[in-house]
Amino acid sequence: MILVCARRLPRGVPLYPMLGFLGACAAQALAFSSVCTSAIYCQGGLLNRVQLSRIFQDSKTFVDLHLVYSENDTLADFSKLLNKTNGNPSREMLKEFVSKYFMDGDELEHWMPSDFNPDPPLLNRIRDPNLRKFAKDVVSIWTRLGRRVISNVIVHPESYSFLPVPNGFIVPGGRFKELYYWDSFWTVRGLLVSNMHQTARGMIENLLHLVDVLGYVPNGSRRYYLGRSQPPLLAAMVASYFSETGDLSWLEKYTPTVERELRFWLDHKKVSVNVKNSEYVLLRYLADEHSFGPRPESYFEDYMTARIFPDEPAREAFYAEMKSAAESGWDFSSRWFVTADGEADGNLTDVRASRILPVDLNAIFAGALELVGDFRDRLKDRRAARKWWSLARYWRSAIDAVLWNDEDGVWYDYDAQARVPRRYFYPSCVAPLWAGAVERYAAPVYAARLVRYLLRSGALDFPGGVPASVLHSGEQWDYPNAWPPLQSILIGGLEASGQFEARRLAREQAALWVRANHLGYTTWHKMFEKYSAVQPGHEGGGGEYSVQDGFGWTNGVLLELLHLYGGELTLHDNAMEAASRRRPYVPAHAGLVTNPVVMPPVVRTPLSEPKSGQVETFNSTSSANNIPEPK
Repeated sequence: MILVCARRLPRGVPLYPMLGFLGACAAQALAFSSVCTSAIYCQGGLLNRVQLSRIFQDSKTFVDLHLVYSENDTLADFSKLLNKTNGNPSREMLKEFVSKYFMDGDELEHWMPSDFNPDPPLLNRIRDPNLRKFAKDVVSIWTRLGRRVISNVIVHPESYSFLPVPNGFIVPGGRFKELYYWDSFWTVRGLLVSNMHQTARGMIENLLHLVDVLGYVPNGSRRYYLGRSQPPLLAAMVASYFSETGDLSWLEKYTPTVERELRFWLDHKKVSVNVKNSEYVLLRYLADEHSFGPRPESYFEDYMTARIFPDEPAREAFYAEMKSAAESGWDFSSRWFVTADGEADGNLTDVRASRILPVDLNAIFAGALELVGDFRDRLKDRRAARKWWSLARYWRSAIDAVLWNDEDGVWYDYDAQARVPRRYFYPSCVAPLWAGAVERYAAPVYAARLVRYLLRSGALDFPGGVPASVLHSGEQWDYPNAWPPLQSILIGGLEASGQFEARRLAREQAALWVRANHLGYTTWHKMFEKYSAVQPGHEGGGGEYSVQDGFGWTNGVLLELLHLYGGELTLHDNAMEAASRRRPYVPAHAGLVTNPVVMPPVVRTPLSEPKSGQVETFNSTSSANNIPEPK
């Protein structure tokens, strides 16, 4: 299969005049299962031995290497090594084997976007000269993060873990040297306000290409990410580009691909849940059932954590839950912890992402359904538009019925197995306003309630941005880390509501975030993947790897905020000063007014069995067949 493609492409021919070839050949070359079955990159004895030997301190390093010889020859010679050592090669032997049979991944080359402009019109919108210079510096970072696939990945895709894509793109930065699904949304938004429409279009088309090849957008453009996706923001990216350019022929070309992705989520991720004697269908995160073993890019970490479980079925259940949680993009967070008593004060052994109906996932999906209806309407296919709009209305009603908590005035994630709301603060609670998953006439009413909830929660009482939670689990998507996409969701949702107090808070939080980013950049000359909510401008911490800089979505969020608020913000304006006065500096380990919960160490009880009768409370195949289904 792969060799046929290789024979068609002459060696030494530049890749980029041959993008038509990529479309035809890559679909053939990548016609493997929707999950990774590679005996080197995703499963098998070689992966197990190398990752557990800790030749590399970061598990991702090994699976990003490329093969020097064929997979069959590599595996055959590894088998000889095992026979020679009675199945017990030393760490040094494994290290020598890897150095002979693998090389550093050179699948990408630096790429300079042709539409880069060091002085985009955005800069003229920014009032404060210091912020204007800051924005100019951040815009220049796009040139450092540009990459494109080398031709050898197309000729010999079997030798790489990288999934080839046709266009140059912006990488996040640091250890993240590939295209990531939900990261791309904020990067694309930043590119659009930087007037880099061609680069933004290329990134979106890369994701659309993956849908054409695989039927969905994987977590990232690596084989080991197959079997899991990330929040379905593709429709929103297409809408963002179309709203900037008005390119109707482009919209017509790619709308069917966006529809295909939404059907993937409907086919594989929907569940039905009974609430107040009515049945509703919503989405959950759920990794492919045929994806086995630890996450290859975090193999050692998953394997060691899973040792607490008594048998292989329990360990496989744990691995599946970790992959499902990783599909959320929040890897990892107390959001996905469900202890034996149903609480979030657990650790990684308590991850139960597949039983949780997330607010943001369903809000994003509802918004995507509405957008695809809009696409069809613009293309004058009114019949199809009405079907998508009908499904969007259904999804909004399900969000309202299942996820809105009228007592607290907020949207909560929902535990579909226990049939209870998860009454914890996460910035995702604002996602329905941000994603357009609320009827427009009702948005100000919801926003007024939500503002009161946010002020009560204490989540806005931090000088460095809104934390991912007020629970201190030690995981990176919890207190005290403040993440760029979560600031975007919270600020954008409050702003979009149109409600006066919500918009005031949005501007205040935008001012805090811009200043924190500016402080970090002027101190370290870096844009971090995540920041500390309690120490403005400082890098975040926790999780499975050290903090990364670059950084695609950080730059995108900052530039979009400056595009929206740059005409009124200054580094010392009243909003910033007022926010600082009411948000005193709090040391990272001090007790807070909101009392972040300090969670127990990683070792905990094994996967708990559900209580009697709980399993039947939700249905993964969905018996609610009355939901509108676009054809």
